[in-house]
Amino acid sequence: MLTLGIILCYLLGVSVLLAISRKYTLAELIGYSFLIGIGIESFFLFVLDIVGILYSPTLLIGLNVTVILAINGANYRSLLRLKNEFKKPNLSLRHINLVAVFIFCIMAYLFYAITVKNLFWPASAHDAIGSFDKLGRIMAIEGKLKISLFDYNLEGAGGVYPPLFHASFAYAYIFGAVTAKIMITLFFLSLLATFYSLVNSYVGSTAAALFTFILMITPEMFSHAALALDNLPTTAYLGPAALATITWLATRDKKFFWLGAILMALVIWIRSDTIVFIAAALFIIGIDFLRTKKWREALVYSSIIVSPFIIWNLYLKFKIHFTQTGRFNLGIGYDADRVHQIMGYIKAYLFGGQLGGIDGGQLYGWAFILFFFFLLANIAWMYKAGVKKVLLDKMNLLLFFFTAFILYTLVFYFIDETAQKAPLYSLMESSFKRGLFCFVPLALFYAATNPLSTFLFQKLEKFRTGA
Repeated sequence: MLTLGIILCYLLGVSVLLAISRKYTLAELIGYSFLIGIGIESFFLFVLDIVGILYSPTLLIGLNVTVILAINGANYRSLLRLKNEFKKPNLSLRHINLVAVFIFCIMAYLFYAITVKNLFWPASAHDAIGSFDKLGRIMAIEGKLKISLFDYNLEGAGGVYPPLFHASFAYAYIFGAVTAKIMITLFFLSLLATFYSLVNSYVGSTAAALFTFILMITPEMFSHAALALDNLPTTAYLGPAALATITWLATRDKKFFWLGAILMALVIWIRSDTIVFIAAALFIIGIDFLRTKKWREALVYSSIIVSPFIIWNLYLKFKIHFTQTGRFNLGIGYDADRVHQIMGYIKAYLFGGQLGGIDGGQLYGWAFILFFFFLLANIAWMYKAGVKKVLLDKMNLLLFFFTAFILYTLVFYFIDETAQKAPLYSLMESSFKRGLFCFVPLALFYAATNPLSTFLFQKLEKFRTGA
């Protein structure tokens, strides 16, 4: 039954993708299908809870089949063209990138190892046992989103989070899963596949394979690929959402407009604190609107990505009866000790230093170091490639990265330690650390596709192919 549920989830995602566009690579189909599919499944569970219908495998199968048939039925004219547009892959040995194949073999082994751990190692992290996995299990048993735990304040911190992550667990348990950690494996696969496809479209398969491998083995990221926590799934949405949006701004390909908007909406549907990334997206979309005056696209994109935040907060107020308590102290003003402490942790995380109980190098490896190396190297590269090209080539990516990072840091600066029941150093070594996951795909994408990297990898490809 679980296999059937996962297949339906992928088919649902593929149906939406084909309604958007007919042109996808295999990596795009693998990555985007699950992210969109499970996002819609979580919305199904949300709506069923609203109307008071209890969950069951039969109901979800029927709902999935109906929606899949409806989407493809409405899109059948476009689907008929796929046969004529399909091109057989060129499997000639001369056209196979052996370097990329070798890297993929290493990645496949590592992915197999982490998948085995997810399949046979039960949820053990504190937040998984006390919140996410528990919520998913009881949602499947009771057949609703507002479970009985809310009556006794036993839902845990994740109970008031938007439902996508624990609803994905509930979806697996509804279809008979013994442990729902297979969903973490699929989120991880989606992150790797979408990242590879986006980098590949800019600099080719060698660079895409290399930087996807670096993304995969980022130490803290890889460890979370076997934990039932929502930080990696959030990154699986945020990475492709931001990069698809940035790609749309650069190419005006409508496919990436819709992918960026849908995935960014699902970013806020998995964690409310991702509002900082929504703000960053609205910032770069606003700048683009001032430049192009295309208000319709800006309005549609903005409406899509903001609506889940509004919907969930209305649900919390009227269904859960949860009132947000003040967890921020905006009257702090300038606190030199607080600034010094936060900046010390930021330096350690981004540049591999050590502070308190963390070592940035052991957590994030080369991810942020590569980002800042190429950022500085491109300043010197301006003399060869031109100031305009280097500055404007990835400007939207840099604006998004630094806007989101500043807002994210301000959240921790103004957080009320008493209301949060944790000192600042503890928050910086736990919550802040895990939140940095979302910046890793952005950092590595810049490292792979900036003007200097593009020039270097073009030379490498010419050498490899003998062109």
